[in-house]
Amino acid sequence: MTFNIIIIVPSLMTGLLVLIGGLIFKKNPPKKINWWYGYRTKRSVKNQEQWDFAQKLGAKNMIKYSLIPFLTTIFGFVIDIKYVGGSIGIVVFSTVLWAFLTIYETETKLISKFKKNND
Repeated sequence: MTFNIIIIVPSLMTGLLVLIGGLIFKKNPPKKINWWYGYRTKRSVKNQEQWDFAQKLGAKNMIKYSLIPFLTTIFGFVIDIKYVGGSIGIVVFSTVLWAFLTIYETETKLISKFKKNND
């Protein structure tokens, strides 16, 4: 059996980096609003309360959705390595999906929790 390293290696690395990043942010979230690190969106930097909420939730979602790139490695065992374009597409799609779901869920909860601040 051959393995598709075009899928397996980047998916494992992405999943691992996202998981480690989420764990770091969960344990040591940025305390003050900044534009260097942490979960930073227009909505999350509106005030300190939203910032603190977004950091906790963003880290939780990063950890939760890091499962997506890890699960993508399964394709590396069933898709032949000769399908380079499809392999790269799978890796890119899983990374974009992870980022989208993390941001979507965090922003949706920010909107619902801080309705009056988001008008």
